[in-house]
Amino acid sequence: MKRKLLTLASVVFCLSSTLAHAGVNVGATRVIYQGKDKEANLSVTNTVDDRIPYLIQSWVSEYGTDEATEKFIVTPPLFRLDPGSQNMLRIMAVQAKQLPTDRESLFAVNVKAIPAKSNDPGRENVLQIAIKTSIKMFYRPEGLPGNLIDAAKGMVWYSHNGQLLFENPSRYHLVVSKLVINGQEQKGLPDVIAPGQRGTATIKAKPGDSLTMSYINEYGSAVEASAVTLASQ
Repeated sequence: MKRKLLTLASVVFCLSSTLAHAGVNVGATRVIYQGKDKEANLSVTNTVDDRIPYLIQSWVSEYGTDEATEKFIVTPPLFRLDPGSQNMLRIMAVQAKQLPTDRESLFAVNVKAIPAKSNDPGRENVLQIAIKTSIKMFYRPEGLPGNLIDAAKGMVWYSHNGQLLFENPSRYHLVVSKLVINGQEQKGLPDVIAPGQRGTATIKAKPGDSLTMSYINEYGSAVEASAVTLASQ
């Protein structure tokens, strides 16, 4: 009886801990949709690792939500992706006139990979689950002045009552990778600082402190901006 219980426990452990790792990859960590272009593209690849096809469902949502927005369409919205194959998603703005023309807008591209049932006898105890990937999409209107490098340089930092104040006067979103004050990494800034956003971070700071911010550029790499010395407000 004891041996049977141990065997049963082993089977349950196998079923609960052996998950099918999706072999579906998206071709970028972010999408920059240039307003002058008719569309933006994103590749989706099914590696040969899983040896099974996936049903791919894709849509664009407002950043921070999961519900599809009517401002963009993705084609094809639903398709089969076989092992070792690749397809290109075409993202098109269908309500571009409703988007601001004086600053970037932030959305998310969502790609859900739904695995097909495997007929491989060796995978019958594998729990297969759908996996969703969401990446940021920045809609950049045509003729927008400045660039992301200047936006990072133009960030305004102050110390007020022992707290860190920040302001992004640019027209670009800044995705914060790291914030360092006096050589110590700090937590408490928003992950994304929107155009025109200002606020108080839950970070202690005083006049004279040295501050360095690293941000994520268009290619998904962390870039360190020039150090600044905090002034009081």
